[in-house]
Amino acid sequence: MATSDPGWPTTVRYAFLVGGELSERVLAAFPELQVSETAHAHTTLYGPVRDNTELRGMLARFDALGLTLVEMRRLPD
Repeated sequence: MATSDPGWPTTVRYAFLVGGELSERVLAAFPELQVSETAHAHTTLYGPVRDNTELRGMLARFDALGLTLVEMRRLPD
């Protein structure tokens, strides 16, 4: 998988812990991510991120949708 950032590893996976239970409409805004319901009314979205630009785009989508990003973490390879 080619990346636009030469310093970015070829395979990077992230998990995003979002406050609340997400509707199907909101989940449709993140087709590249998988979803996992978690305890205490949070939702975890996780999946591969190709490069820094894609990561920033995901963060912008969270913000544009008014979602509360509780935690973001890089998953082990």
